[in-house]
Amino acid sequence: GVQTCRKGMENNPHSLRDISHEGAPAPAGREILYPFAAIVGQEEAKEALLLTLINPTIHGVLLLGEKGTGKTTLVRSLSTLLPEIQVVDLPLGSGEEMVLGTVDAEKALATGKVAVQPGILSRANGHVLYIDEVNLLSDHLMDVILDAAATGRYKLEREGISTLCQARFILVGSMNPEEGWLRPQLLDRFGLAVHVSALSSVEGRAEVYRRAQAFEADPEGFLREYAPLQLEISEKLRRARERLNTVQIPDDLVRATIKTILRLDVSTHRAELTVLRAAQARAAWEGRETATWEDVQSVMPMALQHRLPGQEMQRPVTWEMVEEKALRGRGGSETKKKNGWFPTPFYRKKKVSKPRKS
Repeated sequence: GVQTCRKGMENNPHSLRDISHEGAPAPAGREILYPFAAIVGQEEAKEALLLTLINPTIHGVLLLGEKGTGKTTLVRSLSTLLPEIQVVDLPLGSGEEMVLGTVDAEKALATGKVAVQPGILSRANGHVLYIDEVNLLSDHLMDVILDAAATGRYKLEREGISTLCQARFILVGSMNPEEGWLRPQLLDRFGLAVHVSALSSVEGRAEVYRRAQAFEADPEGFLREYAPLQLEISEKLRRARERLNTVQIPDDLVRATIKTILRLDVSTHRAELTVLRAAQARAAWEGRETATWEDVQSVMPMALQHRLPGQEMQRPVTWEMVEEKALRGRGGSETKKKNGWFPTPFYRKKKVSKPRKS
């Protein structure tokens, strides 16, 4: 029969949505991680990750960019905001048993109890699972991981024995688009996708250098310097997670979002699901009770980066790009803007025509 895989969950009995966020110092001997608050730039990637922590039903983030752009440092810094949430790495080249775990068939037959050696997915339960170079993972493993991320569990079957393992995690993947792509069906399973580029300004890169040197020289002193800002972000994140389910999404905002997506010829329903869940999370982050069109505008490029038909993935999607494509979508023209296909009052207030004189 199917049983529940409990091993590896004793220290993490809650789902991501139930984890307490009271700050606590890192245990002695634990690796000192670069703090989230000290990362220079990468604002869109930061926003995508924070929104996914606020609302895990967004179903993950895909970071696109070359090596050396700070993707891994950024992802690992998430646990400096929420110490209860660890970032669990899935090493490149991991096999199925390493990822899913194993069942001791002899012990099971002898004792009648399922003995499970938990895999990486079980250990990631309640945490963040980070897969660098996700595009190099086998399609089969990627399918299993994405299914687990969506359902919060996976079935481990070995030698006639079947056990159900809990795996409620936030999935974050990163990849260099120049090294190959994921299949469209797999890309669509990531909620948000964001380009992470190297900083182009001299001052920005100089600041990265100065902070890296300071962290290397005195990690604990560096943490103390950024502790107030870290605490501010952490507390804001905690409040947003608590507020999320009270944030309203008006019906006309739902229709406005879907209407825009349809004009872009995006067929997958995951597009509007992701946009609206991310908009709700953004409103919670901003401390508001209702999501607005501005929230939709902010998150839609991240939700459509990997879903726009014909979109060159090497180019970051912007709201201006979305707007232009939507205005011209499905036989539309620039005049459609005036006719209000961008739903008012979200996009632009309608002009009130004066009554004609009789």
